[in-house]
Order: sequence, then C-alpha cells, then structure tokens
Amino acid sequence: MKRIVLVLLILLITGCSLNLESNPKEEDKIVEEKDEEKEEDKKEIEYQDENPLKVSFYQENNSTYKKIDLFKSKLESYKDIGVFSMIMDDKDEIKGNFKDIYNNIKNNYDDFSKYKIGYNISFVTIDGKEFNETILKPIDLFEYSFSGYLYIWLYDDINTSGWHSHLEAKDYNDNTVMSSIKLMSTDLSRKVVDGFKVTVFTYDTLDDFDSNGNYRGNSKSTLKVEYKED
Repeated sequence: MKRIVLVLLILLITGCSLNLESNPKEEDKIVEEKDEEKEEDKKEIEYQDENPLKVSFYQENNSTYKKIDLFKSKLESYKDIGVFSMIMDDKDEIKGNFKDIYNNIKNNYDDFSKYKIGYNISFVTIDGKEFNETILKPIDLFEYSFSGYLYIWLYDDINTSGWHSHLEAKDYNDNTVMSSIKLMSTDLSRKVVDGFKVTVFTYDTLDDFDSNGNYRGNSKSTLKVEYKED
C-alpha cells in the first residue's frame, strides 16, 4: 500500500513539475494574444468621427445640380457612363455656379480646407471576383485593379477654369479638390453582378481609415450604377 501511495505521489509531483514548466508559456501566449486583441478593439472604439461635412453625388443640367444615388446605363463598351459632381451637402437640388456653391459651403465651416475627397469602388463579377479599392490621389488610378471593368477619371473643378483635363499624378497637391468623377464602361462592364458601387467620402486624417485601409467615417455617399436594357 505504501508503495502504491509513493508511486502516485511521484507521478503527481512529476506531472506538476511538467505543468509548471509548460503552462506559463501557453498562458503567457494567450494573455499576449488577448492583449493584442484588446488593443485593436481599443483603437476601433477610441475613433470618433468629428467630420461635420455631408457629401453627395450630383448631376448638373443648366446650372441646376440634382442629387443622385442610382444611375442606369447601357454600359456600352468604351462609352461614357456619365460625369458626377461632389457637393458637400445632401439637398435634393442646388442651383448656381459650381465654384460659387463650393465657396458658399466652404465659408460655413472652420478648417474646411483640411478635408480631402476620396473615392471607393466596389463590385462583384459573375465569376465571383470581388473588387474593393480606395482612391485618394490620381496616382492611385495607375495601380487600380478594376480597370478591365470600369474606367474612371477625376477632375478639379475648383482650381481650374473653362475646359480642363482630368487630373494626373503631377497635378495633385495639398490644394487639389477631386470634385468630380467620370465613369466609362468597358467590354467587361456587363459581367458585373448587381452594379458598380462608387462611394465618395471626405476625410482629414489617416485615422479615418481602419487597419485594412477602409474608410470608417460618416461623411460619405454611394452612387450605384446598374445595367439598363436597351
């Protein structure tokens, strides 16, 4: 009986000694992972969007800008879908000269010039390819992944006058306002399921983007472009 008790004690002691060597390492690893998760959650929770701007897509006709969130197009190969203007407002209709409208809105806010305009393009194709890309500068257009399905050009209608060309990388600076976007369909545009989603947003710091580079603020609006039958 004494031998049995002695063997059990040895096994228990041995087992405990093994656990004492291994468990702290596992526990430390778990604690570290949880701390990292908490830190990421903390960053997400700490973010507060203090951007007061509204922004919407508009189409102009005889100096009248009408808000638009859905546009249907035949999506003919290499034909313009349309040109859409960005106004920091959400009224259904705004009349006037575009520069005057912009400057009137600008005068209503402090530090208005610190806010920049960005875009996000997202869609899914019939063969399951998913695209979700953010464009903050014209140079991003040279690297965007969806060029086979949609062409886009950006314009600065504030710092130019008369006819003006689309923005190029060399044209971009701190004063640039990417105030309008032109969309053109390609021979693959009709292979998009449920249309293109083009989102415009305003931001002032990189803190307005999450760890995956996605905009997480509230100053945004989405235009959906759908295929229209003949």
